[in-house]
Amino acid sequence: MHYHHSEEKRNLFPLQKPTRRSAMLAGVVLVIFVAVISATVALWPAAQDVPRQEAGSVASGEVLDAQITHVEEVSCVQPQLQDAGQDSPSTEQQPPGTETAVATGCLNVRAHLRVGKPIAFFMDAERAKSRPVAVGDDVRVIAHDYVAGEETITNYSFYDYPRGGKMLTVALLFVIVVILVGRIRGGLALIGVGAAVALLVTFILPAILAGHSPVLIAIVGSLDIMIIVLYLAHGFSHRTTAALFGSIFGIVFTAVAGFTVTRWLRFTGISTTEESSLSISVPGIQMNDILTATIVIAGLGVLNDITVSQASVVWEMRALNPHLSRRRIYASAMRVGRDHIASSIYTLVFAYAGSMLVVLLLIYAFPKDLIELVTSEQLGQEIIRTLVGATGLVLSMPVTTLFAILFTKPALESPESSARPSHAAG
Repeated sequence: MHYHHSEEKRNLFPLQKPTRRSAMLAGVVLVIFVAVISATVALWPAAQDVPRQEAGSVASGEVLDAQITHVEEVSCVQPQLQDAGQDSPSTEQQPPGTETAVATGCLNVRAHLRVGKPIAFFMDAERAKSRPVAVGDDVRVIAHDYVAGEETITNYSFYDYPRGGKMLTVALLFVIVVILVGRIRGGLALIGVGAAVALLVTFILPAILAGHSPVLIAIVGSLDIMIIVLYLAHGFSHRTTAALFGSIFGIVFTAVAGFTVTRWLRFTGISTTEESSLSISVPGIQMNDILTATIVIAGLGVLNDITVSQASVVWEMRALNPHLSRRRIYASAMRVGRDHIASSIYTLVFAYAGSMLVVLLLIYAFPKDLIELVTSEQLGQEIIRTLVGATGLVLSMPVTTLFAILFTKPALESPESSARPSHAAG
């Protein structure tokens, strides 16, 4: 039997009429939407409950913008201990009793604040080699006020370079490339990313700082993000819903597994100075739950990739051969998924390794016993982060494939099998 091209196209891509199953599936998705939105509204933090420092302040100082007018290399005295992020002050600025200080090269830098006020500060010449300064450069400085007798003196120190404009340029180039290559899908994906980042900044971070459970916030926020990015980039369809169901499983499993394992291994969640500073700044915050939240959120990108890809594989196989049984499609999709899982695990492992590169270099430079090293809090956290996150990704693959098989159209009767009885009768 021969098919015209137009007839074949209609058979492969028929118009989906509303069915009872579709109505039930739409109802389930609607319930999920309402539940996630309700949880988000209920957990949304009040502004007064979020502890924050004043804008533009770092520790006890204020960050100001300035432009360099003069740079001169001089000799100065550098104390052994300095506040993080600050360079060495001059000899005149040293507190009394710094007998252990040593003479070193410094840069005497003069600059003007935006209001036109002239200031001066010192930088360590060695450290400045990696971030050279020149006349005309825009810099950011920290202003510290201290009282000397009855007079208030302001001391300035180098903080950082302003790089907002340059970073915006890189971001715009990225957007242009994505839209040129990805077109409408790329543009929708960018909108989804923007919405996800906005949700992270306006809901997830403030809610955790306000005292809500980091694990619960990570689950609810991740579900919000997945719903937005999936349906925005891929549209409302059974295929997207299958990916959503697989993503929900991956998010919940990762959160439960992370919560259980981090407590079983007695991780404190404090292995860096930043984590220590957060635990001091926000008393009562559960840092081991923060560790679980990072596992959940860090895997969202790869989880989205796996679930969408698996759902798409099932739909493409059904479109290419409407007569294949669901069992055959599931087996074939799983073979594709296993290859995808292997590459996704590499992605996850090397992403964490890249973020830990400085720590790994220090570990290599100061070798320890291997068992002691692997089981230490600092490295052990990253290992467990990778293992738990990868386990959630691996298990979400067959779950997504199963949902996709259930939601796709059943196999059509083969033309050969339908013609067989009439041939026998003849």
